[in-house]
Amino acid sequence: MEVDRESGVVKLLKYFGVDDAGMIINPLIVEGQVHGGVVQGIGQALLEDVVNDANGQPLSTTLADYLIPSAEMFPQIVWGTTETPTDSNLLGVKGIGEAGTIAATPTIMNAVEDALASFNVVVDKMPASPGYLRSLMSRNG
Repeated sequence: MEVDRESGVVKLLKYFGVDDAGMIINPLIVEGQVHGGVVQGIGQALLEDVVNDANGQPLSTTLADYLIPSAEMFPQIVWGTTETPTDSNLLGVKGIGEAGTIAATPTIMNAVEDALASFNVVVDKMPASPGYLRSLMSRNG
């Protein structure tokens, strides 16, 4: 990943993941589940923010205010699997729907902090928005 020092915008270059999916019946569906989860994790780490005013009224009430990832944000996702069948069902299958989401958010946040290592900052909140990252860099730049 790259963080633009002027704008604070994060550019995701490549994302690597490996999951133990149990016995895979339909590889295309499984990979799609993982890709969708990764993108959801990216959204949580970089964009999604529920904002309320001082009276508790929501300010992020539409998709114009509550941002979600768009296609141009998606990195190349390099995904691999291991297949260890489970003995908890006859097919040996495991759930895969949440796999991409669980790892993506902390992975992205750690990568952001690593990308800003020269500024000696701690990224301690989400989303890692451009404004937030600019403020961290300006305090410690």
